[in-house]
Amino acid sequence: MAKNPNVYKFEIIERIIKEVDITTKEDVLAFAKKVRDIALEKPNVREEIRNAFKNAYREIDEELTLANLKEIKKIISGNN
Repeated sequence: MAKNPNVYKFEIIERIIKEVDITTKEDVLAFAKKVRDIALEKPNVREEIRNAFKNAYREIDEELTLANLKEIKKIISGNN
């Protein structure tokens, strides 16, 4: 059974936030763009995963503020 595409998107966003030392939104976007581009270049990546990477990048770029990103990272790391 396939996952809902939003589940993939949120998993990708979570992983990106975990991997980046968040000082600026541009740092997060640069890393998100890099992983998105890698996923899009690989021919063996399923379309739903490619779309999840695109949607994750779009969500970080258009919807999440720097404060949102820092708060999510704090929650993920258990330092709330």
